[in-house]
Amino acid sequence: MDDIHKADIIILPGTKSTLHDLYELRRNGCAQAIIQAHRNGASVLGICGGYQLMGVEVCDPIHVEGDIERLPGLGLLPVSTTMSGEKVTRQVECEYGKGYEIHMGETLPFGSALPSPLLHLSDGRQDGYIVDNKCMGTYVHGILDNASFVDFLLQPFAEKLSQTNASFNYQAFKEEQYDKLADHVRQHIDIEQIYQILTHD
Repeated sequence: MDDIHKADIIILPGTKSTLHDLYELRRNGCAQAIIQAHRNGASVLGICGGYQLMGVEVCDPIHVEGDIERLPGLGLLPVSTTMSGEKVTRQVECEYGKGYEIHMGETLPFGSALPSPLLHLSDGRQDGYIVDNKCMGTYVHGILDNASFVDFLLQPFAEKLSQTNASFNYQAFKEEQYDKLADHVRQHIDIEQIYQILTHD
């Protein structure tokens, strides 16, 4: 929990079990830690299921995910999500670049508050919402692969970044992480055996 309180930016990633994960976040104290970190100035970005978690509530009236029909969300965005049996899958493009959607459920504004849309998609739709420039959610996976969106996310912390006097190469960092993942996989998996299985007639 201490790491959450020290964070400048918290990213809530996608999930295949939104209600279960929301229940677990509330049970283990992470939900309250995220809310408190945001109150203390941290930015929070939710992507797909993480976006759904950030709302006022998540509802599952037809039991798409299980027996839980409704749970209160983190309350960071004035939105409500209702699960549906139809999965949305599509590639999208917005002002920051490209990404894709793959999710169950629909997220709409909750109550009288109408938050600002986060993204304007090239097909005329809007995606996600943003509040106070430091609390935002989107259904677009891959949005963090677009350097201009990363710059937007970091903008509230520009002064802190300038104090580090460090230049950051996002592409090099990304490649370094892929290399670390590949090394980890090679260390713990018999790659030659996998190649043999794949090429076996």
